[in-house]
Amino acid sequence: MLLTFCLRLFKLVVVNLVDSYALTLPSLYISTLLLSLRSMLQLDLPHINVLTKIDNLNKYPPLSFNLDFYTEVQDLAYLIPSLEAESPMFGQGKFAALNEAIVNLVEEFGLVGYETLAVEDKKSMMSLLHTIDKAGGYAFGKAEGANDSVWQVAVREGIGKMDVRDVQERWVDRRDEWDEIEREEEQERRRQEWEEGMQRGEEMDLDGDGEMDVPPLPPGGSGVKVVRRKKKTDEAEPS
Repeated sequence: MLLTFCLRLFKLVVVNLVDSYALTLPSLYISTLLLSLRSMLQLDLPHINVLTKIDNLNKYPPLSFNLDFYTEVQDLAYLIPSLEAESPMFGQGKFAALNEAIVNLVEEFGLVGYETLAVEDKKSMMSLLHTIDKAGGYAFGKAEGANDSVWQVAVREGIGKMDVRDVQERWVDRRDEWDEIEREEEQERRRQEWEEGMQRGEEMDLDGDGEMDVPPLPPGGSGVKVVRRKKKTDEAEPS
């Protein structure tokens, strides 16, 4: 009775966290698919599968396919040659038939899919939170949608969804470039905060070291001209 009351009071969502390292080996990825599918069938709750530590993918061997192949879980037959290349045993006799049966099983159910998460990336975290809210039947809507029902808000197209192609570009294809862009944006944000604080008569700690900082000078100097006074040479020397 208590459990039934709790289920009615709270919206529960299962979040299955999978380390993105599972994408680097075909056999490990297929095992992950089977585990995710079993969990979805056994647990009678809304279910979200998440590939975590997506920001570490550039530290692993290159993936055989783009990221969307692994998140959308479609056309798994293309994975079989990579599986056989991983180990000659997987391409022989009963193992070859078993591999084909497994990928067909996962595709026929059509239930498994994956979200991505880079826990230190605010956009990635917010996207996952919106996806979880949507799975539980609740999501934040825009101000103009305040009179919508919970269901209308939850199914609103595009809410909280982060395109996997953007994730591919940010964390796999061009990670170093995006890291530099975000560093520059963070420096500019801190500089603006400092300038606004100075206008309000506040001191700002730009680098978080506990000491009040002075922002770097703008190009061309500070704009303040310094004039040095010349010594008087016509004054009488002391005797």
